Amino acid sequence: MIIILVLGMTGCGNDVLNGKEIVSIELECADLCKTMKTPPFRGNAYIFDNVDDLRIFQRAISKAVKMEGKLDYGVMFFIHLVYEDGTQKKFVLNVADEDGRTALLVDTANSGQGYEIPKDQTTELRKIIYKD
Repeated sequence: MIIILVLGMTGCGNDVLNGKEIVSIELECADLCKTMKTPPFRGNAYIFDNVDDLRIFQRAISKAVKMEGKLDYGVMFFIHLVYEDGTQKKFVLNVADEDGRTALLVDTANSGQGYEIPKDQTTELRKIIYKD
């Protein structure tokens, strides 16, 4: 029973987060973001440290599904994660301000491997990024 609960909390069991808890996120505006008519935040970056926002990011990333094949993508955001143990990791995060879309997550250390964030989690991310 406990095993089922743990799997439910960590999503589909992908290893993107290596079982680590996120304590801070910096979302950095990249090429595609910089060309937007109305960027989602002022300045070049935005820090997420609110517990509810972090939980949304944690759930979205943990539910991301590994994609097959080659990727061809532009970069909307860089997302810098800080974990509870002080380690950090950088990803590409593409979240469009459009309903019904999925988000793309790519580890910058392995730019050929992408992860698709499901629509429900993408909707939640879009709400906090674009303040919908």
